[in-house]
Amino acid sequence: MRRVVWSVTLTLALVPCAHADALKAALAKVQSRYESTKTMEADFRQTVESPTLASPLKTSGKVAFEKPNRMRWDYEPPDQQTIVGDGQSLWLFQPDMNQVIKAPLGEAFQASTPLTFLSGLGSLERDFDTSLEKETPDSWVLKLVPKKDSALGVLGLTVRKSDASIAEARITDSVGTITKIAFSNEKRNGKIDAARFTFTPPPGVDVVKPPTY
Repeated sequence: MRRVVWSVTLTLALVPCAHADALKAALAKVQSRYESTKTMEADFRQTVESPTLASPLKTSGKVAFEKPNRMRWDYEPPDQQTIVGDGQSLWLFQPDMNQVIKAPLGEAFQASTPLTFLSGLGSLERDFDTSLEKETPDSWVLKLVPKKDSALGVLGLTVRKSDASIAEARITDSVGTITKIAFSNEKRNGKIDAARFTFTPPPGVDVVKPPTY
């Protein structure tokens, strides 16, 4: 009986250690991939679930990033919209509303959207309180809470062990809205035409400031 007690005690003591090692390994691989990625293109599928929505909102499209601060999200119909970060400004073009929202890139939407989370990971351990929610043979699921303002939301990342790429990002905001973005067909460090990260409002379209401005 004593041997059984000692065996159980030792096992329980080793679990937190193994968990910590897995988290450290996951963070190191994700950070290394992030730092070595200069450009990225991928297809995405986005699902938004909210207590105020009768059913989930599902959209899809293509995304492109170029460090340090350029990005483009093209959402396909029926919810067509284009989001462009040109290094200075963030543009949100909504054709069905015949308007473009323009704001300074550093202030726009203040990390309350998936695009700012994903483009501004920076240093995982410096900028987030991190934990390992789940581990499978093929992936890690990381929980990231911003250190500066946890009210901005919680970011969950499903990371492929094979290459540390992000399979899915999950953002939960302070009111319980969950935004999930799944990535596929990712291409890293290829040349991206600079024109993709510029935006000129179409003729006759109103350019407005965000409602909070």
